[in-house]
Order: sequence, then structure tokens, then C-alpha cells
Amino acid sequence: MPKLSAALRHRLAGIPEGHPVEVVVEVGRKASTAPADAASGDRAQKIAALKKDFSASAAPIEQAIERCGGTVLDRAWINQSIKARLPREAVEALGEREDVELVDTPRALQAD
Repeated sequence: MPKLSAALRHRLAGIPEGHPVEVVVEVGRKASTAPADAASGDRAQKIAALKKDFSASAAPIEQAIERCGGTVLDRAWINQSIKARLPREAVEALGEREDVELVDTPRALQAD
């Protein structure tokens, strides 16, 4: 079953096929490809390793988004997510990928 949030499923029910939908894709984490000494390195090395790992994990998902006619709008290595716009009919297929943890609707951040 596709990994779509309840909010996204509800939203998709009202969107006809062919119409674009903005989504946030939580990228599954692969085993780290960083050298073992990066874990004991300084903060900058750790961040660089995390960014590299995220890029490697996100690349196949970004390619799949583009192949279905979608566009990657943004990416966030810190929370392992990709924001994209893709045709409504491609959303469920994206959620069926093994390297995707969840597909959800974008949410606005609000100050406390």
C-alpha cells in the first residue's frame, strides 16, 4: 500500500487526474556511506557526510519525480525531505517506492 498520509489522501480525493499536486517526500535513510572517521570528526565533517548521504538517497527519488513529469521544488537534508510538484496520478506510485518513507502535504511553519 502506498505510504501516503491521511491528509494527502483526503486532498487527492478532490483533485482530478492531470492536475499538479505539491507534496513533501520523506526520504528513507540508507546506510551511511561516510568513512568511519567522519563520525569522530568535527561538526563540519559530520554535516558534510550527512549531506552527501542525503544526496545519494534522494537522487533516485528526484529522478523518478522528473520522469513522471514532476518538478523538484526544494530539498532539506536536515530532515531528509524533498518538496515536489507532480501530476496527481503519479503521487501513489511515488508512495509505493521502497526508498520513500512517507508522502505528505506541505505544511506552513508557524511561530509559537
